Parts: sequence; structure tokens; C-alpha cells
Amino acid sequence: MAVPIRNHVNMRVLVGTVALLSTALLLEGCGSTAQTVDNTEVSATTETSGALFTTGDCAPVNLTTRDSGQLNVGYSRAQAPYFVDRTPADPVGFEVAVVNAIARSLGFESNQVRWEKVTTKQLSSPTRQDLDFGIGRIPSSTVAAGVLQSEPYLKDQQVLLARPDSSLAKVTSSRELRGTKLGVVKGSSSDEYVTDVLGLGSTAYPSNNVLKTAMRDYYINGMIVPLDQVMQVLNTFNGELVVVGQFPATSRGPNYVLTMIAGDPLITCVNAVLENMDKTGQLANLQANWFTTGVNRTISVKE
Repeated sequence: MAVPIRNHVNMRVLVGTVALLSTALLLEGCGSTAQTVDNTEVSATTETSGALFTTGDCAPVNLTTRDSGQLNVGYSRAQAPYFVDRTPADPVGFEVAVVNAIARSLGFESNQVRWEKVTTKQLSSPTRQDLDFGIGRIPSSTVAAGVLQSEPYLKDQQVLLARPDSSLAKVTSSRELRGTKLGVVKGSSSDEYVTDVLGLGSTAYPSNNVLKTAMRDYYINGMIVPLDQVMQVLNTFNGELVVVGQFPATSRGPNYVLTMIAGDPLITCVNAVLENMDKTGQLANLQANWFTTGVNRTISVKE
């Protein structure tokens, strides 16, 4: 069942709490079972102090980074819950948790990750002289030639918000939304998704503030907003809302990826780590911790 999120959440308290949750999650689990990925031996789970790869090109002893014993990572926006720049050497956030998990899987500790704020252009065209890789929301059209993109660690998805006492709070399929009053921001990715993917009608409002007012005053039964706006909406809504779930992503929207130069063998290792994090549910759990309860539930899209 969806969990109510009350308004006026203190962001500092929320960030601190989810940081502890993410840290606890990443400290879970250890094991000795091994599997093989691209002829590289991989332990079934990752211990905090151990690498995921025990042999092959991705084993710690065989990795090459710009600076020995260190990962240099670029980010372009300090925006909660992705990246909260408390101090340059001690950031927190969803992307920080993802990178720290990748780092541990490659045999590094979080204190061996060096963060550097870069421009969006640098993020889309990193060089080994600057970074080992960049991380962020990067439209494919902006990625420079000769730059590789990792598998996505997050996809640009749409999220349904509703009142906790509403029938929409228990929706599991888009079919159940027929005939309901849905609100979106006009011209947004949510507006496009509702029309083109869900095939549903909606009322489009000029801004998030007007959309929230319509929800508050019961002109609509539910709101559909992009994932990266969920926390802001919850924190500023005058009332109670629940995150019902997210809809499947499409191939058209920007993905959240790591970028590095073409030919860098690190891309194979990073993709193997991300695949493992996806299969074990670690990515979904991190997403749920940082984007609030409910976003790891999927609302199926059916005709």
C-alpha cells in the first residue's frame, strides 16, 4: 500500500535520513558464490571492503584510472536528491550513492572518489585528462562523437501522485486510470507521455504551482509528474499525497548514464557492475530511498 507523505518535509532531515538508509543498504550482504560475466569471475554479492571482480580486466589490480588508486568523477548539477554538495569532499545524494556502490564494486572506497563540478558540455564529452567518467541526465543528442555511454542507472520516468484516501492510491495498471481526472503540466514530458503512451485524457496546467492548486482544490484526482520533480512537489504540496508508482520508461526520453571516452575498457566494468546492481535490486532500492517511498513500484501500461 502506498505510504502518505506529509507536506513541509524538512529537506536537510530528509537528506540525512535517506543518506543513512543508503549507507545501511550498501553495507548489507556478503557471500562467496561466484558467477562469470564476460569471462571475468564475479562474486555474487559485493562486500563493502571487497571488489565485485576477482579476476580479469576488471579486477582492481588490472584497472587503469587517471590517478592511481582514485576515481575522478564529474557532475554538472548540485540538485537534491541527485547530488547535495555539503562539502566538496563529502557530498551525498542518489548519484553519489550509485557512484560509491560502483567504486566499491571496482575495489575502491568512497574516500577514493574525487568529485569535480563540470559543465554540461564537459559531461557530454569527458576526456581522461579531466575525468574517469561523468554522471548525470544526458540527452543522447548532446553526447559528443567518441564518447561512450554506460547502461542507464536511472531512466526518465513519469510518476503518479494521488491522495492517500483516493482509489487511485491502489492503481497498478493504466487501465484503471480510464475516466479519472488526471493533471499534468502543459507541454511537459508528462503531458506527452499521458497522450502518446497511456492514450488517456488529461487537464494541462501552465505550471507545477497551478497543477498543485488544482489537486488541492479537487479539480483533479491525480497528478503525473517527471521523476526528478516528485520530491519538490511532495515538499511543497499543501496537504497529503502518496506516490502511487512510476510508469515504464520509453526509449525517447533522456537517460541517466555515465560517460567516458571511446575505447576506455572501464566502460565494460562499469556496465557489468550496473547490471549486477540491477539484478540484485540494489538500484531499485537506492532509487526508493532517494526519491521517496513508492517510486520503485511500477504501474503497468495496458490497452
